[in-house]
Amino acid sequence: MEERTITIEIPDVLKKQLEDDCYYINRRKRLVKLPCQTNIITILESYVKHFAINAAFSANERPRHHHVMPHANMNVHYIPAEKNVDLCKEMVDGLRITFDYTLPLVLLYPYEQAQYKKVTSSKFFLPIKESATSTNSCNNQKCLQMLPSVPCQGNIAPT
Repeated sequence: MEERTITIEIPDVLKKQLEDDCYYINRRKRLVKLPCQTNIITILESYVKHFAINAAFSANERPRHHHVMPHANMNVHYIPAEKNVDLCKEMVDGLRITFDYTLPLVLLYPYEQAQYKKVTSSKFFLPIKESATSTNSCNNQKCLQMLPSVPCQGNIAPT
């Protein structure tokens, strides 16, 4: 199997934030206060709402370009990916699952991992309901800032 390199362009603002996080967490031993106000669940739900609103408003627009497919062969229920709210919900749910799984494994600096273990072992910080609070997702604001670059345009409604 051939190895491929994937280049990810990170905006300068995000690079600066990541560098600051690295410095303050690893050198100055400063951690994010938990539980945080805005967690990954809240951000992902907001993205879904935004996608749904954009999809609803763009549903009435006429396409600017004709598709290669003749209209007779097109599925009446076909929704393009950039307007498909259900597809966006699935993508966002996949991101949530990925965050929950990778946060303790690869997304935290060693100093943050000790805080994560302490918080997740405490009954005080256990999530009451997953859609509003998730201690697994609270600590990683640096990753949340990458969300606007997700290749999905539009808005989504909450489930």
